[in-house]
Amino acid sequence: MRSQALALVVLMCLSILPAEINVQNNVDSLLSEDENKSWSLALSPEENVISTYSQGIQSSLARVSDLSQYSGEVLSNVSSWVAISRTPVGLSLPQLEGAWLMELGTDSLSIVEEMLEEGLIETAYPLVERQQTPRWIPNDPKFSDQWHLENTGQSGGTVGEDANLTGAWNNYQGSGVIIGIVDDGLDWNHPDLDDYYQSTLDYDFCGDDGNPTPSSNNAHGTAAAGVAAAVGNNSLGVSGAAPQAGLAGLQLISCSTTDIRESNALGHENQMIDIYSNSWGPSDNGETLEGPGPLMLAAMEASYKNGRGGLGNIITWAAGNGLGNDDNSNNDGYANLRYVIAVTAVTYKGEQSYYAEPGANILVAAPSNGDGESITTTDIEGADGYTSSDYTDSFGGTSSATPLVSGVIALMLEANPNLTWRDVQHVLVETSRKNDASDSSWTTNGDGYLVSHKYGFGVVDASAAVNLAAQWSLVESEMNVSTGMQTVNLGIPDNSGAPVNLSANITEPLHLESIDVYVDIDHTFRGDVELILTAPSGMKSILTEKHSDANNNYADWRFSTVQHWGEDSRGEWILSAEDKGNGDVGTINEWGMILYGTDRDVDSDGDLLTDRNETEVYFTDPHDADSDDDQLNDGYEVMLSATDPNLADTDGDGLDDGIEILVNLTDPLDFDSDDDLLSDGVEVLINGTNPLVKDTDGDGLNDGVEVLVNLTDPLRPDTDSDGLSDGAEVLQYQSNPLVYDPNSDQDGYYWFNDCNDSNPLIFPGAIEKLNGIDDNCDGFWDEGFNQTDTDGDNLSDYEEYHIYGTNISLPDTDGDLLRDDAELFIYQTDPLIADNDSDVDGYYWFEDCDDEDPLRNPSIIESLDGIDNNCNNLIDEAFFSTDADNDSLLDYDEFTNLSTDPFDSDSDDDGLSDGEEVLITMTDPLVADLDNDGDGYRWFEECDDTRFETAPNRSEQWNGRDDNCDGFIDEDVDRQQHIARSPSNTSIVLNATADSLFLEVELNLTVEQMEELNISYIWWRNGQIISTNKTLFEGPYDCQKDNLSLAIEICSNSGLTAPYEIVVFVDDGRESVSMNWSIVYDVYHPEVDKGFFNLPINTSTAAIILGLVIAMVLAMLIVQRLRQKPPNSPPSNFPAQKSYAEVPPAPELIFPR
Repeated sequence: MRSQALALVVLMCLSILPAEINVQNNVDSLLSEDENKSWSLALSPEENVISTYSQGIQSSLARVSDLSQYSGEVLSNVSSWVAISRTPVGLSLPQLEGAWLMELGTDSLSIVEEMLEEGLIETAYPLVERQQTPRWIPNDPKFSDQWHLENTGQSGGTVGEDANLTGAWNNYQGSGVIIGIVDDGLDWNHPDLDDYYQSTLDYDFCGDDGNPTPSSNNAHGTAAAGVAAAVGNNSLGVSGAAPQAGLAGLQLISCSTTDIRESNALGHENQMIDIYSNSWGPSDNGETLEGPGPLMLAAMEASYKNGRGGLGNIITWAAGNGLGNDDNSNNDGYANLRYVIAVTAVTYKGEQSYYAEPGANILVAAPSNGDGESITTTDIEGADGYTSSDYTDSFGGTSSATPLVSGVIALMLEANPNLTWRDVQHVLVETSRKNDASDSSWTTNGDGYLVSHKYGFGVVDASAAVNLAAQWSLVESEMNVSTGMQTVNLGIPDNSGAPVNLSANITEPLHLESIDVYVDIDHTFRGDVELILTAPSGMKSILTEKHSDANNNYADWRFSTVQHWGEDSRGEWILSAEDKGNGDVGTINEWGMILYGTDRDVDSDGDLLTDRNETEVYFTDPHDADSDDDQLNDGYEVMLSATDPNLADTDGDGLDDGIEILVNLTDPLDFDSDDDLLSDGVEVLINGTNPLVKDTDGDGLNDGVEVLVNLTDPLRPDTDSDGLSDGAEVLQYQSNPLVYDPNSDQDGYYWFNDCNDSNPLIFPGAIEKLNGIDDNCDGFWDEGFNQTDTDGDNLSDYEEYHIYGTNISLPDTDGDLLRDDAELFIYQTDPLIADNDSDVDGYYWFEDCDDEDPLRNPSIIESLDGIDNNCNNLIDEAFFSTDADNDSLLDYDEFTNLSTDPFDSDSDDDGLSDGEEVLITMTDPLVADLDNDGDGYRWFEECDDTRFETAPNRSEQWNGRDDNCDGFIDEDVDRQQHIARSPSNTSIVLNATADSLFLEVELNLTVEQMEELNISYIWWRNGQIISTNKTLFEGPYDCQKDNLSLAIEICSNSGLTAPYEIVVFVDDGRESVSMNWSIVYDVYHPEVDKGFFNLPINTSTAAIILGLVIAMVLAMLIVQRLRQKPPNSPPSNFPAQKSYAEVPPAPELIFPR
């Protein structure tokens, strides 16, 4: 029957569930408009966009994409299509993700079919221009004329059959709330409409501009606006239901509409506009089955989910004026949306208006025209409206009832701006009043609400609504339960007189609000089909009745009902389908339900715990009042006894909780109710003791201690029958309560009372004796004797007997004439051993430092002898500060440390007092200090006491000695005065080949001085060392034979040579002096060289040679003398003088540059 739509239906059928549905396991198998999107297809969202849409949008897509419903002319003229695809195929439509507007031009149908075949799009539908018309206003014939606001019977109607607005106006007039009038335009310059008009929010979706001013004869929207919110109390015309509410004109139905235009209008400024009032819809001819397109649905879903900051926009819709055509509001896919408030109309008598359609989707009714009386409201100014007087008194239909409800809702939102779209519906259901009370359509549903197929929950009551809204507590979050789409393919017999019943079992409990019923029915005369939904409560919702609609099918159609508001969702739901005409048959292909409401928590087993709490919180069996079979129901355990409802014995004591509470009265939460160390179960079931009494037999022992510790009988106070209770034996006498206790010595005391049960003289009460025994068994020995002192020695008898061992009758136990207490505390001696005075000096040994020497005792005068004579632990202390010989040395030091004679000031008789030697000269006072060389200086006063010539008062000589003992040798001696040159002239001219050079240094020193000095000589010629002897002897030179470098140099001259500078340095190791000569050689070269041996040796030459030999001998003698050591100094107790080698050198002086 259908082309592409059939493919979509097949896909939707992939998730079909059986007719009997376990809703707990498939709660979301049929999608709601919320985010539950997994019911229809098993494919992932990336593979199928349609599967991500709500069931409502999916059904709408299936309906509008069924191309068989469009005529060939329509399809040939359409150029715009809406396609669903994962990839862009046109202009993105923001109302619905994955929806694209394709402008295809001519032959668009073939292009779409090709795209479908190639899988480029999932589905598509033509964007067909449709003509929407205002609700039909019957042509049956200022504030006093507005009976719908206040009915005083002024027109012959029933007093009070109005919207009860005047009472509400005392507190609320719609201030701050904005109503969008979606209609054919709005005369926003009308003086009775412009005070609160919102010009920044209006729009003309026909002219695509911001001016919704209506054209001539399009006065419907202006009239509706006046009913909703004409300005009141302004001395003009009429008043609206919300006289201070803002208005925004949304011009839509003055031209043909498309899915895009409609979606744009219903999503326009949904954060600013609060209420969308819609007095329009598909034709009410009784043969039209039409609803919003996918884009319109998406826009409306976005508005109720996200509008008003997430509270949801309020959408009111006229239920329809097609009663005369047997039309039903459920055939209007706009008015039967669950988030739309469908409004029907009643007359001024409160009865159904002759045009007002019934329907299970209708929420409330409102006054409108009928029975010859209409609604007075605003009209287009001038002659372009219904009249030429700017007002009309002939407005009516559900087109008037709907904005009246919109105005009432504006008052509610002013009273409580936090109301969500669902809270608004709840308040209307709670406060609408029953009208036309005798009408048979009124019935009480399963939750006690009065509801009517004609009037919904009754006529809106503004005063009651705003009062409840002001104190309303927001409803819980919406939940939904889905049956899933069930494929049944069940035939509907032709006029059989019996319905075909389809059922679904719902197990999830909800407080119902609304139900969407989806059906796909093939039928050649759909007006013959009657559909009734029966709830588990028995309440019936008529979804559609028999009427004269000869069209085919309810294809993917959604019916809705609010008739089951507040009922429990659980149980069997039955959809009955019956053909009530002749000659036509049909088939129910598939059906399903989504039930909406809030969570209902029930108590199936009557244990005072809701099923949800049992399942999700306590994990008990919601269908068994006593989950653990302990004789206590689950609610009692949770709320009263605090026991575990899943555990028969909460405290694990062996007794069920019920037995403990109901029988034994023990604590089911305490393993041991009486805290006697025995569990309640052990006491009741094993020992037979009382679980509420710690000590059942009253013997002073807890039952647990008797059983577990002492092994006594908790039911017998004296287990061993010895006349002593178990408690007394254990706690008082520490005896064995299981063994009979005797009295062995027959002294009247048990062994545990008697500290010695074998001695009859020892027992409690006996007289205590000083014998080291506890005679009276009081835990003390010899008590009473620590205060007595029989012998008067200041020692108690107890101390003498037990501690010191002395005789308590004798003050001097050892007979040494010292009392025992004196020996102990004064002398610290042993009072048991006699103390002696061996040397008979009048002092005991412990007083005398030497009891063998009578000359040593504390009375002796101290002597200087290295002994403690007076026994004061000090030796020679009388001489610590005396100096008997006045030598500046203390007697004690002389005797003890220096060994000098403390009574002789010069112990070594050397003329120096001991004090001088020790303190000044630092010499040994026991060894005489002499002047050995007789020079007037003792050895320690001079540097050499063996040489008379050496003393501090002597003059320094050049002799290699420290003559004046100042630590320096030969200092300040002018060595130059002791040296002479030979020859004395400093300039000498020699015949180089005939004369010899003899130079000598003569020293004016004694032999002894020469021996002491270590003199060295260094001869230099022109900067070169030529000799280290005392004399220098050279030449003459043989210029023919000598090959010495000097000879060669001299002989290279002829005549006089340049002078040769000869310098000799005389050095004693401390200082050096020098002398110099200038030598010039006269060189003559004879013609014949006769040789060396032909030269005559003259007398002068021989003399020079002899002189050189003598000088060398003298030099050897002087060196030998210098090597002799000086005599040793006498020994001394003072540090030796530093040698000259240790004398520090003179400081180096550094001067600035």
